[in-house]
Amino acid sequence: MNLKRLAGPFPEEDIEWRVSRSGNTSGRVWCNVLAYITARAIMTRLDDVVGPENWKNTPQVVHEVRPGAFSIQVGISIKVDDEWVTKYDVSEPTQIEPAKGGFSGAMKRAGACWQIGRYLYHLDETFAEVAEKGGKGWNYARLPEKSGGGVYYWKPPKLPSWALPKESEHEITKGDLNLLKKDWQAKFAGDVKSAADLREGFDRFVVSIVGEFPAADYTCWTQDALQACYARINSTEDGTDGVDSDVPFE
Repeated sequence: MNLKRLAGPFPEEDIEWRVSRSGNTSGRVWCNVLAYITARAIMTRLDDVVGPENWKNTPQVVHEVRPGAFSIQVGISIKVDDEWVTKYDVSEPTQIEPAKGGFSGAMKRAGACWQIGRYLYHLDETFAEVAEKGGKGWNYARLPEKSGGGVYYWKPPKLPSWALPKESEHEITKGDLNLLKKDWQAKFAGDVKSAADLREGFDRFVVSIVGEFPAADYTCWTQDALQACYARINSTEDGTDGVDSDVPFE
């Protein structure tokens, strides 16, 4: 059983989006959306990786956190070396089907404790395409009352390539990423001792070559991105003086 497989990206059809914020600015409707994994996809991932007989949900528990406010606790248990290991999380009941919605939310958060879908936390709020009329592929929504409460339609954005499944030949290992960091440091930051400065400098180096993505998470990398970074390292002369896109430290 390889539990690391739980952390892998999901295909786009297993990702759903919800509106996190919306408004009307100078007559222009806008909305920000967040991506999440469905509870059904989490169950399928557990079946595929550990087997249906080797995982289970704990009984749903409702807690009153303060008068009139409740949370729903759910755990995901996986049998590891003949011992059941459980990780819990909670969610608030939803307005529609409170028990079902609360269970689904807690299931998603408990799944993240097992690294299922946790990579989506790297995605910031994203602006969705908005229109006055819908159609196939569009979602119905309503603005908050303070923004007029009008109806609008929005279309889910495309996921970046790092957040989609990769063929095995395109993946890299944690060791590959650590080796890249060492080679980068040896070339550009040999005298830097601060771990925070090294992390910031390495992130800027990667972004300058392959764009924004969670460079600290090796599961989000591809061989193409790795080789592009090595090409920059190998093409930069030793002893470069000053600070530029290749050399983030003085």
